[in-house]
Amino acid sequence: MRISMRNNPLIQLSLVLLFATAMGACGDTTDEPTDGNTAVVEGDTGADATIDPGDGDAAITPDTGDDDADTTIEPDLVEPDDADTTEPLDGGDVDDVEEDTVENPCPGGAGCDCSSNDECDIGLCLDTPAGKLCAKACIDTCDGGESCQQVAGAGGGDKISVCVSESLTLCSPCDKHADCSLNGIDSLCVDYAAAGKFCGSACTNDDDCPAGKGYACVEVDDGTGASVKQCKLAATTEAGSGKDCSQDEKACDAGETCQEGKCQVVTQPVCECSDWAKKSGTETTCSISNEFGTCSSTRKCTATGLGDCSAATPASEVCNNKDDECDGKVDNLPVDLKCSTKAFKDEGSKGACAADSDCSAEGEACDTTDGTCKTLVGECFGTPNCLSNGTMQCVGAKTPKVELCNGEDDDCDNNIDEDFLWTSPDASEIGVGKACGTGPCSGGTVLCESFASAACSTAGKAVAEKGACDGIDSDCDGSTDDGACEDDNACTDDVCDSDAKSCSNEANVDCDDSDQCTTDSCDGKNGGCVHGDYNGSCDDGNACTVGDKCGTDSGAWSCLAGDEILDEKACDDNNACTKDGCNVDTGCEHNNVANEVPCYTGADKTEDVGVCIGGVQKCKDGVLLEACENEVLPNKEEACDGKDDNCNGQTDEGCKPTSVTVTFSSAYVSGKSGKIDVQMLVGPSGPVGKSKGDKYEIDFGFLAWLMSLYK
Repeated sequence: MRISMRNNPLIQLSLVLLFATAMGACGDTTDEPTDGNTAVVEGDTGADATIDPGDGDAAITPDTGDDDADTTIEPDLVEPDDADTTEPLDGGDVDDVEEDTVENPCPGGAGCDCSSNDECDIGLCLDTPAGKLCAKACIDTCDGGESCQQVAGAGGGDKISVCVSESLTLCSPCDKHADCSLNGIDSLCVDYAAAGKFCGSACTNDDDCPAGKGYACVEVDDGTGASVKQCKLAATTEAGSGKDCSQDEKACDAGETCQEGKCQVVTQPVCECSDWAKKSGTETTCSISNEFGTCSSTRKCTATGLGDCSAATPASEVCNNKDDECDGKVDNLPVDLKCSTKAFKDEGSKGACAADSDCSAEGEACDTTDGTCKTLVGECFGTPNCLSNGTMQCVGAKTPKVELCNGEDDDCDNNIDEDFLWTSPDASEIGVGKACGTGPCSGGTVLCESFASAACSTAGKAVAEKGACDGIDSDCDGSTDDGACEDDNACTDDVCDSDAKSCSNEANVDCDDSDQCTTDSCDGKNGGCVHGDYNGSCDDGNACTVGDKCGTDSGAWSCLAGDEILDEKACDDNNACTKDGCNVDTGCEHNNVANEVPCYTGADKTEDVGVCIGGVQKCKDGVLLEACENEVLPNKEEACDGKDDNCNGQTDEGCKPTSVTVTFSSAYVSGKSGKIDVQMLVGPSGPVGKSKGDKYEIDFGFLAWLMSLYK
């Protein structure tokens, strides 16, 4: 039988003394220290008792060899200065107890398996990394990885100093700091982001954390705003895209975070479950986040390790009686969610489709009723409303229809009567509701005149311009005085001088067809030309005929040749190489008749005068080819050589004798005239003296003397 006496120190002390006396009577006894505080008694009864000396406290552990006879008497039973005094202790002197003096066997001893406090000799069954074990009393030192802490005894009684694990809860799932602070160890619940929260352990630097397991000593918030250091699995950082995110953290790619202004890939390891955590089934709140929101759930340690996060993936809210965004609201549809009703024309490409994005042709959308792409009439939107059965109702969405000119947005494109335009005088197209009108019609508005057309509201103020010429756009067509001077004659240009307020109507159509045998005129009604038959004379282009006249020949009205035929002079082409003649049918004829012809290019009346004679000019195919050859033309000056060099009918005119050297070549005397004539042939220097026919009279100088000899 096991007797527990933890809660009554007086009874415990009495039993110790009685047990010690009995042991002395039954067997050998050894008395230890002389201070009277402690005695160790051994007997031959098979029951051992150890009294551990100290500062007045005593611990006696009898061993009868029978499990039912084991008795544990806790420390702090006797004051150190008075061994005979017994009084209850406050439990605060437990730290003075000398620990591990005797190795206590199991069950009940320190380090023995237990499930409850009453199974342990010192009445304290503690959680350890290896499971629940009976606590080991301590004074101030413990094994590595342990520390001496005061822990409340059974039933919340007095605190006892025992050795506890410093990392019992390290990396165990948690939700609050209290989940981690067991057995007096100040461990905090550390945030691991979406993975959840896991317990840390107090530290001052990385050396205080378990070595080789990836822990680092980091600053964490203790929940009051203060920062303390705890062991936490260190995140690893790898080079990502390296983009600059110092100004915008959203610049990073998916899977990257902004670290020190650069986009990098940060990986946060997640804790594994310790044996204690597996047995304890500790859990934490985890989450999954995206652009739609954050969904939370729990994950816990099981026999196989840390379970996955069972949180749902946030999604855009739809009508399904669920909180898709995990914001605590069911079927709270997004404010920008659109619902609509579509209408189609039974035309288009009619290609297969499941969504509008499957239709590429302009103006087409997917008609989901038959799964084909058709021409979209319109899409009218309403307000989405979730019904209790999880379906969505589009409240207020009307059925689109083809746009009519009726002041309504029939096709739900946010435009009213946009298909109906009024064309202004300057060809501009003006939509319904816009300003319109010029001149007297200004200040109008384009309005629907029917379901299918629009017009300017002031169009009725327009009047005809004809006859006005007053500088006013009376017919509101954008042009001033156009048609004001109209004379209803299509063959005239009708011009209004608005400043002078006067009209002019000048012919503007030329109907001359260059036909001699037609009369040409302009039709004033349509501006077309009229060509009638002309019966007068004409010229048929044949120079040999005279009396040509317009008439019919084989049904065609034309210029007919006259009966009179002219001679070849009428066809003279002034070409010496041809012979000219007239043909009544073909007109003038020019036949080649010579290979060369006489020619002379000198001045008139000089040919064959003096030295001037004509030459010849060659012909080929009736065409004169070269210049006149072998002709002699007049010289500009007379040479005084006994010839008419300038061909003017006079010889050596203007020549005068001069003193020259004369060379006689021959001379003769003729007595016919009773006068001696001397004929001299003058040398190359030219003749001198007076000309007398072909001879010269010399009447000066030596020649005169010479001639006088012959008189």
